[in-house]
Amino acid sequence: MTRAIAIAAALTLAAAARADTVNFDLNGHLYTKYMYQNDNTQGCLSISNPFWVDNIGGHNGACTEFELNIKARVSDKVSAGVRLQSRWGMLWQDWWENGDLKPGVQDTSGESLGMNHAQYIKLRGAFVRLAPPIPTVKWVTIGSTDFSMWNEWTIGKARYIDRDNGDIVMVEGELLPDRMLSYTTGAMALPKLWAGPGWQTGLKDSDPLAALYGTDWAFALKLDSRANRDFRLKLVTTLVKDWEADRNSPFLTGPASAARGADHSVALATRFRGLNATLDAVWTPASRDWMQLSGLIAASSNYVNPDYATNLVRNGQGFSPVVFKTDCPMSGCTAQDLANGLGNSVSSNAIAATALLELFDPFKSGLSVKLQLFDIGSEYNAIMGARREADVLITDGIIAGGFTRGGQLPTLNIANEFQDWDEPWYESCIGWRGATAILEYSSGSFKSTLEGTYIGYNTSTGVDQFGVPVPRDVKNQYPNFLYTNGFTDTTAFTADTDYANVYDRGKDPRSVYAEFQDRRTVLAVLTGQFLVPGFRGTPTLNFKAKFVNDYDGRRQDRKDDDYRGLMYLGMASISLQPTNELKAVLGYEYSFWNETARDGSEEAGFYGSKTARNTAHLGVTYAFGGALFSYTLEYFNKYLRRDRRAYYDMEWNVWRAKGTFEVGW
Repeated sequence: MTRAIAIAAALTLAAAARADTVNFDLNGHLYTKYMYQNDNTQGCLSISNPFWVDNIGGHNGACTEFELNIKARVSDKVSAGVRLQSRWGMLWQDWWENGDLKPGVQDTSGESLGMNHAQYIKLRGAFVRLAPPIPTVKWVTIGSTDFSMWNEWTIGKARYIDRDNGDIVMVEGELLPDRMLSYTTGAMALPKLWAGPGWQTGLKDSDPLAALYGTDWAFALKLDSRANRDFRLKLVTTLVKDWEADRNSPFLTGPASAARGADHSVALATRFRGLNATLDAVWTPASRDWMQLSGLIAASSNYVNPDYATNLVRNGQGFSPVVFKTDCPMSGCTAQDLANGLGNSVSSNAIAATALLELFDPFKSGLSVKLQLFDIGSEYNAIMGARREADVLITDGIIAGGFTRGGQLPTLNIANEFQDWDEPWYESCIGWRGATAILEYSSGSFKSTLEGTYIGYNTSTGVDQFGVPVPRDVKNQYPNFLYTNGFTDTTAFTADTDYANVYDRGKDPRSVYAEFQDRRTVLAVLTGQFLVPGFRGTPTLNFKAKFVNDYDGRRQDRKDDDYRGLMYLGMASISLQPTNELKAVLGYEYSFWNETARDGSEEAGFYGSKTARNTAHLGVTYAFGGALFSYTLEYFNKYLRRDRRAYYDMEWNVWRAKGTFEVGW
């Protein structure tokens, strides 16, 4: 009888489960990438981590990954979801890889590349979202998120490789009805990597006293007000808190004796604290729908405790995502300063502001205007701000090319790694002040933009009252990422050659600070697009011309160290779409840099160089029955001529290709 009841219950539950499958939403995605370059590297990622030795990056190989998304409607008030994602990195040519790395042991099994090449399935994107019957509360989210609910100046949307790895407890609701005042607040678990001094919150091999990452959180609050349909006001405040075990706690300094006060509890100490806040407003008057005015004010405060965080400005050749600010003068502490009690860690504080006016064809003539003013403090830094895939300024910027895109973000924590050669690059705009004006003209099948931008730098050092240059302390306080001078060539960037690639003009563009700086930059950009009528596939002609004049007087008491870089760029392409499924683009780009006093030092002198690069580009995409194929082929020839006292001349003849094939269902 008992068995019969159990069987009946099991059948009832099974039937209920089958009926509930209508509440499930399953979809999958299969993605394969093919890489080729005429070199001897292997892998499926152009630029991997440039710091520690890994075996992820390489230009020759084929790799496949798979993801499965499961979403469920549990009830009217509760939903949930999860994403199962395969690990990236296994080559087609490596049939047996499973990550059985045997460190320090000769391994002839062929299974020796490590877990970063194993194709196991990883749990990502798990969340529950519910609407509890609590006054003012609309939604509560527990689990994975991409952090896109804040903004680039505070806690930014996680870049693609980190998407849905972060977790949160978040509450959304309304304090006043009709969207008069809504709020979003949450506590987010910090990543173990990249969100603090030394790009980590708890790695004992880097900082022996930094290993308690289980207590590290970020907290945020957003208040959003739409008092009327014309005006929106938004406040975002965030706190990043990296806690460590107090090194002086009695329980950690000796026997667990009650007489010593070692009561099996450990106090916490702050390793890093980051505060960011923004207030932004948007005004779009209904009576003038051709106009929009927006502005933002931001503030940041970052504190590093040197008792728990290794100073990588001093001990890591200037590679640090935070300023190690002390109460010493900007030029650094002397022995006498230390004797007087200076040299203590203090907060690095700064403010920033932007204002943007947009006029959308106000005279019905096809001419639109954008004008942006910006002033970003010399020490503004959002450690958890957007690192990629966002842009806070409207300028084309210094780093963008013809076929390559770029953007500007207010953080030292830019992430120009774990990406392919066809992806955009980002530069830090900390310290930038100036203005951008963009004119856009559209008439029929023709569209064109003209940009003019002036950039001054709050990071310029200047002189004292006696005319003596005041150096910035890049040995102890301000990170300079080792190489700070000249243009960055993202086309020829090869992270496997040298960390900063100063010799082949592929340096990382994160450098903000220099020992001596008196810098200003002017750039002009002209683009055009023309749809050629009367031809099958509607050919579209595109062109871009760009000029950058970058000047840095460095020490203001001498002229032989003045840097001036002139960059000229021209690009033309034609795109076709002969069928609804097939698209193609063919183009050519020429770039030339003429740089005075790029290489060298204040002590040894400086030397100039000239760089020319020709790039041919072909891209094809084909969509068929739910499948999408894309292929990009590039050839570039680049020649770098330098003063032999600085380094030898270099030449590139590079063919490279990237193909992708993906299916979603």
